[in-house]
Amino acid sequence: MRKRRKIGLALGGGGARGFAHLGILMALKEHGIPVDVITGTSMGAAVGAVKALGMDLKKLYLLLSNLNLNEMLGVSESTTREIQRAIGRGVVEYVRGVDLEEITSPPERLARMYELFSLLTAKKSFSDTEIPFAAVAADLTTGERVLLKEGPIYRAVAASAAIPGIFPPVRIKGMYLTDGGIIDKIPIDAAIELGAETVIAVDAGAPMEGMRAKTSLDVMFQSQRITSHALTELQLKEAEERLNGRFILLRPRVSGITMLAFSRLSQAVKAGEEEVLARLPEIRKLCGIRTASPGSKQ
Repeated sequence: MRKRRKIGLALGGGGARGFAHLGILMALKEHGIPVDVITGTSMGAAVGAVKALGMDLKKLYLLLSNLNLNEMLGVSESTTREIQRAIGRGVVEYVRGVDLEEITSPPERLARMYELFSLLTAKKSFSDTEIPFAAVAADLTTGERVLLKEGPIYRAVAASAAIPGIFPPVRIKGMYLTDGGIIDKIPIDAAIELGAETVIAVDAGAPMEGMRAKTSLDVMFQSQRITSHALTELQLKEAEERLNGRFILLRPRVSGITMLAFSRLSQAVKAGEEEVLARLPEIRKLCGIRTASPGSKQ
């Protein structure tokens, strides 16, 4: 009997929309779809880390449902408001002559991120994972993608999820790291590098359509989306060629959820579950699974 190909899961960013990954993971497990490798960017890194550590996803859902994540992270649900605050902080830091290299303790928002991700990952390290896992971040100095695969997971996830302007960069091994979605919105290549031969990729980002620019900030956001969309489409095409078609892209319907609307957790999770159910025959065919095996262990 031919050995089964390794199945990789590449979970993209999207902020609060990224909670759709949790629904996707729970649905894949329920329908007996195995996962051999996990890579994640931003929220995909946070959810992927929990799965890689073998933790109970339903308990995670219950825990998150009982937390006020916006309050815990010290951010509002309005992305525009947070960018406005970031501009204000930037002006103050410029006037004061703040230098990142001179800061010895993490800023408040970074400390809050550490607290949340330490809670979600039980302060475990990459060596504790049951499934090979890596988080993707971007190096602010070189602009290069950084694949984080060792050390405390909470720091790697914080670096991968450090949305520019909203959360400060994370210093790891002398590098200032920020949101991996800047350079690798859906980390498919990273999954291949970890040994995946078949990839289930998840895009929980904001769609291009339906966006109307009313203010200068809207124009800035939409410009960033255009650049990100073009880069992502190119990366998807290249990944599909590398995998010789052994690839599927899931796009849960989360367009109504803004980046920082963490209170809409249940809606995002449901969207993830529904996307798996809608694409289940394709997923089974890709993974070489003839029949469903609800509740089977991975």
